[in-house]
Amino acid sequence: MNARPLSCPGALWRALSLGLVLALTAVPALAADRGMEDARAALDRFVDGLESFSAEFTQTVRDDTGYVLQESDGRMQLGLPNRLHWEVTEPFPQTIVSDGEDLWMYDPDLSQATVRPLGDAFDATPIAAITQPDRLDEHFRMSLRPVPGGDALRLVLVPRNEQADFTSLDLDLTADGDLTRMAFRDIFGQETVILFHETERNGDLDPSVFTFAPPAGTDIYRP
Repeated sequence: MNARPLSCPGALWRALSLGLVLALTAVPALAADRGMEDARAALDRFVDGLESFSAEFTQTVRDDTGYVLQESDGRMQLGLPNRLHWEVTEPFPQTIVSDGEDLWMYDPDLSQATVRPLGDAFDATPIAAITQPDRLDEHFRMSLRPVPGGDALRLVLVPRNEQADFTSLDLDLTADGDLTRMAFRDIFGQETVILFHETERNGDLDPSVFTFAPPAGTDIYRP
């Protein structure tokens, strides 16, 4: 149940950073258009005036058969437009930090860190999807999917970049514009579902959370 997936933490960042083909469930065209407008409006409400966002999260990773590979907990902090602190606390600690210029991925169990320039990659990421809604059409094809037994609005984003490692990203938002869930799938059929709770908009974030200093003895890789 709690075995470490072979693709983490790289898969986690790619899911967060490469932006993620699901077909739209057949519904009448007019209703689909209205639902898409509602979902985009909910995303606009989430982003309107947003400067920072923090949340606790639970993350479940399943393989292509639905078998649970890992369940974990953590906390994320986002500073617009491109700063991120993503930390898995249990059961296998992992940290991802973007300071706006460089991206760090750190695995304390292995005492290894990978750092690379952020470059323009952030523009086509799931994080960019929730912070740059005006550029969604540039980077993604979008559709609407009903949420079983719920009132959330689900946008399904498929990357226009054919070289992306991930095939789709779901964003679940309430009509009031609260982000409640993200889910993404990779080219091997593995799915990661992230549920957000204890969310806070525009809270005071310590700028130091968006910097990373590798502990002494860490092996650092620069691909």
